[in-house]
Amino acid sequence: MFRLDARSGAAALALVSTLALTAALGASSCAGAPSAQRGATACPPLCPQPAPPPNAAPPGPVVPGTPGEAPGFDPERLTLVLDDPRLAQVQKLVEQEAYAGAATAMAQVLSAPLSPADAAAFRYQLGRLRALAGDPVGAAKEYDAAAAAGGPLADHARFAAADLLAKAGQPDAALERARAVASDVAIADELDRIVAGALADKGDIEGAAARWRAYLARSWPASTWVPEAIRFARALLRHPSEDHAEEAIRIARRVIDEAPGGAGAGEAKEIQDQALSTLPFARRKPFLDPGPADLLARARALLASRQDKEALAVTDALIALPEAQAPSAFACDVYAARGEALGRLRRRAEAADLFGTAIERCGPAAPAASAASATAGASAPAVAASAPAAAASAPAAASGAPAPRRPETLYNAGRASFRVDRHAEAATRFALLEKEYPDHRLADDARYLGARALLALGDQAQFVQLLTAMPDDFPSGDMVADGLFELALFEMERGDWAGAVRPLERALERFPHERAYQAAGRLPYYLGRAHIETGSPDKGKALLEQVIRDYPLSFYMALAHARLADVDPAAAQRALSAALERDASAPYTELKSPLFAHPAFTRAVELARQGEAKLSRRELDQLGVGGKTAPREVVWASAFLLARTGALPQSYSILRTAMAAPAAVELAGEWVDHYPVGRWRGAWELAYPRPFAGLVAAETKRSGIPEALAYAIMREESAFDPRVASPAQAFGLMQLIVPTAKRVAKPLGLPWSADALRRPEVNIALGCRYLSELRGQFSDNPLLAIPAYNAGGGAPKRWIAERPSQSFDLWVERIPYEETRLYTKRVMTSLAVYELLYTGAQPGEALRTPLPASPAARSAVANAAP
Repeated sequence: MFRLDARSGAAALALVSTLALTAALGASSCAGAPSAQRGATACPPLCPQPAPPPNAAPPGPVVPGTPGEAPGFDPERLTLVLDDPRLAQVQKLVEQEAYAGAATAMAQVLSAPLSPADAAAFRYQLGRLRALAGDPVGAAKEYDAAAAAGGPLADHARFAAADLLAKAGQPDAALERARAVASDVAIADELDRIVAGALADKGDIEGAAARWRAYLARSWPASTWVPEAIRFARALLRHPSEDHAEEAIRIARRVIDEAPGGAGAGEAKEIQDQALSTLPFARRKPFLDPGPADLLARARALLASRQDKEALAVTDALIALPEAQAPSAFACDVYAARGEALGRLRRRAEAADLFGTAIERCGPAAPAASAASATAGASAPAVAASAPAAAASAPAAASGAPAPRRPETLYNAGRASFRVDRHAEAATRFALLEKEYPDHRLADDARYLGARALLALGDQAQFVQLLTAMPDDFPSGDMVADGLFELALFEMERGDWAGAVRPLERALERFPHERAYQAAGRLPYYLGRAHIETGSPDKGKALLEQVIRDYPLSFYMALAHARLADVDPAAAQRALSAALERDASAPYTELKSPLFAHPAFTRAVELARQGEAKLSRRELDQLGVGGKTAPREVVWASAFLLARTGALPQSYSILRTAMAAPAAVELAGEWVDHYPVGRWRGAWELAYPRPFAGLVAAETKRSGIPEALAYAIMREESAFDPRVASPAQAFGLMQLIVPTAKRVAKPLGLPWSADALRRPEVNIALGCRYLSELRGQFSDNPLLAIPAYNAGGGAPKRWIAERPSQSFDLWVERIPYEETRLYTKRVMTSLAVYELLYTGAQPGEALRTPLPASPAARSAVANAAP
């Protein structure tokens, strides 16, 4: 039975004086791991017992339980269809993408006698191969045969046949197959798409329209709904009528306004213009001259789809309307939308100015605000008299109730001012929010940022007072820990470590175990450091040991190990050794769940065997995996199934998103609280896989960088998706932009186009070489290449020049770009995991973090001192 432990015999763990880990800890795979071409995902979260004797149980990963016992799941028993020894030639041709030849080879295998189960599975796979070879009718025939054979994938085979026949122009045949698909399979909700297209091809536009409307009413990714919406709109125009033209316009405008980044907008605009030209003026006019509410809805939709320039253009018209000239909910929303658009377009000073008007348009303060603020708002700051009058208060002459979005507008206004260093204005706006809405969810956020604004103005007393009062003023505020930490950080930066102790202690009392990656372990780490700095080394070392024990392989665990090793190497070794030994000896837990007998799980397993990762995931989502409500056993099984098919990004994202859920799924007793040994190792291997292992090994060696660093960057940048492109037009696994790729590629003789960067062998080579260049710029602390990869090589150099003597921990906390600061912590966390999980020889760079941010810069400052 498959259990929550490490691979067989790996529980024994030794730690030598150099912290070398045994081969059991450093091994990279276990029995049944996927082949190299599918990536080096290793053990599942639970690893197997010795193989059972032959015929001990029927084949397949679901193991029936004894009477009254839930079935178990043993992914070691999962085999892919193409892994069958009889299909060796088929698999070889598939790996070469020679799908026509693979289909011929599969047909030859099917000509021999087979068991009914094998015949059905092989026939389904043959349907896939013929479809990949560009033979939709031949593929549909094979899917028909697979459906006739029955089994868990019969409905999937009918669906595939219907889809292929519809695309091949055989609508009657497509409709026949579609009607036979059961309603309980996950893909049944896509039948509307197939039926709509088939009905349209038969000339039944009204029947097709009803199915398309039902389809587009559901939530789909843009890559799915946009082409279908355009197809629907064009079908309407092929059957001219005024009603059809109006509906085509509405569909086209939805694409134009809602598709992320404007995907499909060009084609949709053509449809819109064509449809408008067919309407008489009376019916065309409302589309050419939309009302205020429609314009505002369009601006919001454009903002939501990240079409910021287009959103700003719409607000140009909105702010000119009479309805936007006086305080009202409408005017408030108009100016708030415009301010958001300006900010996103980096016209930040204009955004801060505009938000002053937005505050006015949002109307007066809430009537009960003054009374409510007598207690909770008692600590609100006295703001400098030089703050702009428009920001200082709501207009006294305004009448009526405040706009519903006034508190959010005040908060966004404060942030806009803060971003352009207009700190007096920011403090005023944050104070106004806190005064008027002391119980609002953003009130503690306003206190936190308002205090920081006052510190920037030099008002240290108010800064200290406001943050010190946060726990009392906001007893349930989610920003209290950040506020107290900010106060401690202020004291630590100016060398007052004693002053940092009390806020750190209060924060730790209130939040004894922070879980978010960017904060996990920070309070005990800095409290430990403060005790060491103030002459209490034993208390300090005990806290650093606690971080090593309780926050495995987090950013602050790496810092704690490096700092403890500096003052007491033996203590650092003992702390890590004890934590590893504790987790290596954890008791086994078998994966058992009644849901393993559910038809959706059965279908998911069979789809995984066929290599259908996306379809498998959809069946798993029926069991709550996507909604983060599935039991942990199902989550683990789902992650392994997808990893086994080679879908590593989707596999590890299941664990990542489950841990990030508001009410996180309990995954094997919270695997992130345990080191990757014993029963916990497989969980870490699923969450931190090593795809393209051969490529990464070769290119990191060629570029002279650690493999662990390449994987850490890749995991953060693309989640291992070689086809991904960012809004900033960065491409591929290591998210390179074309200009950088071009510069790095030329000496190597490699291509550098956007298409080339989607090829793993090109992207990994260029990304590793670029990382090597950055590390060469920071030879005294190669970890500075991490923020440089995100912000550019010049940024860390500037920050080092501004703070040459600062320790690395405080230096990271004060990286001025929030994105880069959090990126650095995430990548260092992944670096620590990959080093310990797969290297295992000795602590790598993450656990040996230099204490100064730049030893060379600190030394230069010290030598220059009189």
